[in-house]
This record gives sequence, structure tokens and C-alpha cells, in this order.
Amino acid sequence: MMGKLIKRVEPHTSAYPEVIDDLTNSLKRRNHLVHNFWRERIQDMISEAGRARLCTDLKADCRLLTQTDERFSERVLDPIMESMGITAEAVAAQYAKERREAMARYETEAFTVEDDSD
Repeated sequence: MMGKLIKRVEPHTSAYPEVIDDLTNSLKRRNHLVHNFWRERIQDMISEAGRARLCTDLKADCRLLTQTDERFSERVLDPIMESMGITAEAVAAQYAKERREAMARYETEAFTVEDDSD
């Protein structure tokens, strides 16, 4: 799915080779995380040192994915949205609205902890 999305944005990213590199590296890393990471690294959970290595590696992945998102947004997505009249404020407001709605859906009795000590 992510590979297809990268192909769809190629016309908008061709002027930014660093964005293309970020997207390619992020896709490779995402695929590794989804398909191989735990199979290859589960033994690291046994020791404190192993868990520390896992945390270090996952934080590096987080930085890569965040950098990719920020650079793609700044160079490609924001200008497209701006040309369509979509402001950062409108996006933030929509996100907040959808988050409130999602949180409200999960504040039902089915997700509350009841005291069973009767």
C-alpha cells in the first residue's frame, strides 16, 4: 500500500530527490519492521542490554519516519493543500474534531472498568 502511494506522488516529488530518498528508505524500514523485526530481534527482549538496543533502534526508526513525514509535508503536501485553499488551521481543526468523535465512541460502558468485588 505504501509503495503504491509513493508511486502516486512521484509527479509531485520528482523535484525533491531528498524526499524520494526519504520515502524509499522509510518504505524499506517500514517493511522490515512489519515483516522481519520481531522475528530477527525477539531474543533481545531477554536482557536489559538487548531491550536497550531495541529501544535505540526503534527510536532511530521513529526519527526516520518523522523526518520523512515532515520533509514530505513541507516540500510537497503543504504547497498542494495551500493551492487548494486548505490551511494548516483547518487540518488541525478537522483532526481535533475526528479525535473527539473517536474518543467518544470508545467511552462506552464496554470499555470501562467495573468493580467486581460484590
